[in-house]
Amino acid sequence: MRSRFLPFFLTLLLPWPLAAANLYGLARGGTSYVAARDDGAAYRSGAGATTWTVQDTGSSGALRGVAFLAGIFVAVGDGGRVVRSSDGGLGWSDETTPVNVTLRDATSHSTFLVAVGNGGTTLRRSSTTAVWDTTLSPGPAALHGVASNGTILVAVGDQGTVLRSTDQGLSWARQALAGAPALRGVCASGATFIAVGLGGVIRRSTDSGLNWSPVTSPSGEDLFDIATDPGVFVAVGAQGTILRAAGSGASGSWFEVPTPRAVTYRGVLFDGTQFLAVGDADVVVRSIDGSLWQQVAITAVHWSDVKQLFRGSAR
Repeated sequence: MRSRFLPFFLTLLLPWPLAAANLYGLARGGTSYVAARDDGAAYRSGAGATTWTVQDTGSSGALRGVAFLAGIFVAVGDGGRVVRSSDGGLGWSDETTPVNVTLRDATSHSTFLVAVGNGGTTLRRSSTTAVWDTTLSPGPAALHGVASNGTILVAVGDQGTVLRSTDQGLSWARQALAGAPALRGVCASGATFIAVGLGGVIRRSTDSGLNWSPVTSPSGEDLFDIATDPGVFVAVGAQGTILRAAGSGASGSWFEVPTPRAVTYRGVLFDGTQFLAVGDADVVVRSIDGSLWQQVAITAVHWSDVKQLFRGSAR
């Protein structure tokens, strides 16, 4: 019989603080949101992204990026690790990859999921199979970010690396980029791709990733990710840095905006209604327009703890 004291124990459990982790990639699918944690867990929220729970994924290997396609979340991370969820980020299982390097980002493109990582690694799988294949990458530089505009894929990384694919991630061509900035994130809005990186670097292409030019940045802090609504671009990075640009993201349009927490933000997305940014110590912040940000109130419950409590009360 289930204990009559269960509600009391639940009220004790729910406020307990968990060990905070650092959040990396962020994705939305339907009414669910998932962020990757560097302790190997997934951080999951339902509609509105206001209450988040820590979901066990079966291992402590760090996760670095998340993508969603056709009802499936995938999270990628250290040692070639890929896990998937088909129930909105609640339950997770392993997928096999042919690599053991750190995978740093993933995105959806047409009917494919595409992942990139160390050693110039590029992988893809179709929406109908859990088999990941290596694809043709032209160089060994680590890739940290990948984005799609629906037709073209662009991946960015160390040593000024910009790769472009026109065949759904099967093969990649390197694009010329002045200097050798360490790029960390990229996003797309139509034919405009914008990449960000260490030292506040911003690079912009208006011809679907073929040619790139420098953009004047208002910050020298490292930038790790970027998203668009479109019409507004938001870049996030170290020391609580959040940059915003209206229009096409050209020089002169970027400004630094106040942030509610001075943590390092490593992931950002626009969900159709609001921007969400995630960072160190499980911090999640949101903004309607990219200018005014507030921290999301978090109750970081580890769902496995709740399930274990129920099991124990039934004995």
